[in-house]
Amino acid sequence: MQTQSNSLFSSVKYCSDGQGPIIVADHLKSPENMGHIIRLASNFGCAKVLFLGDSTSVRHSKIKKVAGAAAGLVEWEFCDIHHWKGRIPDGYVICAIETSERSHNLADCVLPRKVAFVLGNEIHGMSVELMEQCAHFYHIPMIGTIKSMNVSQACAVALYEWVRQYSHRHF
Repeated sequence: MQTQSNSLFSSVKYCSDGQGPIIVADHLKSPENMGHIIRLASNFGCAKVLFLGDSTSVRHSKIKKVAGAAAGLVEWEFCDIHHWKGRIPDGYVICAIETSERSHNLADCVLPRKVAFVLGNEIHGMSVELMEQCAHFYHIPMIGTIKSMNVSQACAVALYEWVRQYSHRHF
């Protein structure tokens, strides 16, 4: 089966000013999730991906295998939790994708144009230290029985909503 996406997407042009979202992921453990997030960053035109935590405990070969060609197309790096904000350009608003008492429904909000989405750890969610650095909190509405989502899936939903709000198609 041959995909038709190349011909479709070559005929549809999306506006982009090169200042796409930034993804910040808090101490992820799964190299598969990291690879998926890098691939999503490439799909959605992200400026960069920052993985908070120690890079020595993760299999970089697995990250690159899952990310595929995106590993060489998107800027991604590991950062210390105390220094990551210096990697965010001026004008970006730091926003958590996290269900909390102060979170707003992602589907009902106007997202910042220049946004850094912060995602929590697969098991423990987002650290309190990291939450204190976020300006806004958004949750993904879930009507089913299970009220949690894989971190890479949550990243995809947040990026899709940002693209829906800010990328206007030209035919």
